[in-house]
Amino acid sequence: MVKEDRILWEKFLNRKKQNELNKTQIKLVARLHSELYSHKYDEPCTCNGRLYRSWIEDINEIYESK
Repeated sequence: MVKEDRILWEKFLNRKKQNELNKTQIKLVARLHSELYSHKYDEPCTCNGRLYRSWIEDINEIYESK
């Protein structure tokens, strides 16, 4: 995770509405997860937040490890 991404992720983690994702936040989560876990960029439906919660946990593992 590069420095700019770490800064964006910190801002993301400190967002006011922790239970909601706006379009910009969705794009950030999707981009970071695809880059960090080497898969095609995808923005899944937000109708079920389970996948996004899982992706956020995955990204946090890398963010917290450094």
